[in-house]
Amino acid sequence: MASTPEGRRLTEAHRQAQMDVRDEFLTEFLVLWALLDTARLDETGPGWIQAVLRAVVAYRLLSAEVATQYYWDFRAAEAPDSATRPRIPDLRDVPRETPPRPASPRREHAGRPAREPRDRRRAGRDLERAIERSGIRWDFDESALARPARRDVRIEIPDINWTRENRATEVSLNVTGPIGQKSRIGRGRPPSQARDESFVEASGAASRHVLTGGRGSLLTLLKADSQVQRWIRVTDGDPCAFCAMLAGRGPVYLTEDSAGFRAHDHCACTAEPVYHLDAPWPGRAQEFHRLWREHIFKRYSGKKAIREWERIYRQLQREQRQVEIA
Repeated sequence: MASTPEGRRLTEAHRQAQMDVRDEFLTEFLVLWALLDTARLDETGPGWIQAVLRAVVAYRLLSAEVATQYYWDFRAAEAPDSATRPRIPDLRDVPRETPPRPASPRREHAGRPAREPRDRRRAGRDLERAIERSGIRWDFDESALARPARRDVRIEIPDINWTRENRATEVSLNVTGPIGQKSRIGRGRPPSQARDESFVEASGAASRHVLTGGRGSLLTLLKADSQVQRWIRVTDGDPCAFCAMLAGRGPVYLTEDSAGFRAHDHCACTAEPVYHLDAPWPGRAQEFHRLWREHIFKRYSGKKAIREWERIYRQLQREQRQVEIA
C-alpha cells in the first residue's frame, strides 16, 4: 500500500506498463497464430508451440524488467530512509532443464544503445523456420520479426529458474491450442468457430505466462526485503469476482502459504508492496473488503461463500454498468 502520492502514481503506472507488455506480446501472438493450421494440427502444432514459447520467454523478461524497476522506484518513494539494500537470492545454482530461460540482462554503458534481447532475436528465427516447416502461404509484416528493444537500458532482475514455468506454458499452449481445437471439432463445432474460441483461450493463457515474469520477480524482491510488511493485490477498475475477492482481503500476503500470486488467464492484476500497514489500500480494495464483510463474513463459508460472493459481485457490476449507460 502506498502512503505517498508518488507511490500511488508508481503503482498505477506499473499496472499500465504491464498491460503494455501484454499488448505488445499479443501483437506478435497474432502473427504466430497463423502458423497453427486447423486442418493440420498434428503437423503444425509442435512448431507453433515452440515459436510462441520463445516469444513468451522474451516478453516475460520485459515484464520482469518493468516490475523490477517499479520495485526500486516504489521503495525509494515509500521507504526513503532505509539505507539497507536487500540481498536478492541467487538462484543460478538451481539445476536447469530445457528449454532454457534467458540470462539476466546486463546494464549497458551510459550512452550506448541497448542490444536487442537474445531471446527476441531467437524468436524471430524460430518464427521464420516454423513458417517454412508449416507450408502455409500468407502475407505478414516482416517488421514483427525484428522489433527494436523496448528499453534503452537493461534492468538487472532477480535470477529465477523458470524451468517449471516453461513446462507449464507448453502444456497451456497445447491444451488451449491444438488439443482445444480438436476437442471442439470433435464435439461438433465448425472448424472456424473452434479456431476462434481456441484463439481467445490460447492468447489468455500465453499472456498470463508472460506476466508471470513481473509477478514472480516482484514477489522475489519483496521476500528478500526486510522492510516490507506485506503485499496487497492491485486490480483494474472492473476486475472479475475472483480478483476482487483476493484484493478485498487487503495486505495479508507474504506468509509461506500465501506467497504465490494466483492469476487466471487474461488477468490484469499486479502486486503492491506494503511498507506502512496504515496506508490506504489501492484501487477498490476497501470497497471489496466492505462488500465481503457486509454480505459474506460469518454468514457463509467454503464453496457457498464463493458462490454467494460471485452472485453479489456480479449484481454490483450490472448495477454499475446500468448507471454508466444511463
